[in-house]
Amino acid sequence: MRVELLLAPDCPLADAARLVVSQSTDQLGLKVSVAERIGDFPSPTLLVDGIDVMTGSVGAQHVQACRLDMPTVSRVLDAMRKALLTVGVTSSRIAEISPAARQVHMAILNHFAVTGQALRIESELLGELHDHDVIRLDERGDIRAAYPFSGVPTPHVVQIHDGPTVFAMCAIDALGMAAMLGRDITIASTDVLSGQQVRVEIFQDHASWVPDTAAVFVGSEYAGTQDCCTTAAADRCCEVMNFFASAENAEAWAAEHPDVDGVVLTKEQALRLGVDIFGRLLHD
Repeated sequence: MRVELLLAPDCPLADAARLVVSQSTDQLGLKVSVAERIGDFPSPTLLVDGIDVMTGSVGAQHVQACRLDMPTVSRVLDAMRKALLTVGVTSSRIAEISPAARQVHMAILNHFAVTGQALRIESELLGELHDHDVIRLDERGDIRAAYPFSGVPTPHVVQIHDGPTVFAMCAIDALGMAAMLGRDITIASTDVLSGQQVRVEIFQDHASWVPDTAAVFVGSEYAGTQDCCTTAAADRCCEVMNFFASAENAEAWAAEHPDVDGVVLTKEQALRLGVDIFGRLLHD
C-alpha cells in the first residue's frame, strides 16, 4: 500500500492531515510509510495507491490550492481497507459477472476443493471470468487459477483435512480457505528471506502458527500506478504476498525490493483479511 500526502508549501492544514493519517494507521494497527510531496497541489491531498481518498480520482491536479474537503479518518480507513482487499476476489468483481458465469465459477471452486485440480471445461463463460479477474486462464485457455486456488505449484501448500492438498495463490489466499470451505486446514510455506518453514494450522476457527513470531507481507509490484487498476491480482500481488518467520524478516525483504509497495501484517490481521476476502465466496 502506497500512501502519499501532497502538500502546497506552508500549507496550514499539513499537521492536521498528518494526524488523520496517523490516527487511521493506528486504528488498523499497520505500520505504513507516508511519502510527503511538496509542490503545486490542491492541499492537503491524500492518495492511497494513487487514488484520492476524498474524490476517488486517480492522482492530483498540479494546481496549488487550499482544499475544503479535508481528508477524514473514516475516508482514509475506507481507502486503506479497500487497498488491502484488492488482493483477492473482491465483491465488486463478483457482482460484475453474469449469473451463468457465477455458476461456472462456483463449480470451478468446488472442483478444486474436492479434487485439488483445476476443472477442465470448455465454456465461453471462462473468458468472462478471466476478463473480470475472477479466474486466470493460461495461453491455451485452461484454468491457471481461481482465487484462492492455484492450478500450478506455488510456495503455499494447503492440506484440507479429510480432503486434497491444494496450492494457494498467496499467503492471504491460503489463510482464507478454512473460512471459505468450512474445513480445517494446514498451511505449509517458506519465509522467502531466510528459507525457514512457516506452518499454520486452522482448526475450528483457531489458528496455531509456527513460529509464533510469523508475519505476512501484503503488497503489490504496481501499487500507486494506473497499472494497479488494470493488471490482474495474480500478476501484481501474489508473488510478493508471502509468509515470513518474523515481522523483521518481512521488513528486511521489503527493504530489498523497492519496486514493491506494501505493509507487514500481524498473524491476526492476516487471518482476518483472508477471512474477509474469501469467507463468503462460496455463499454470496
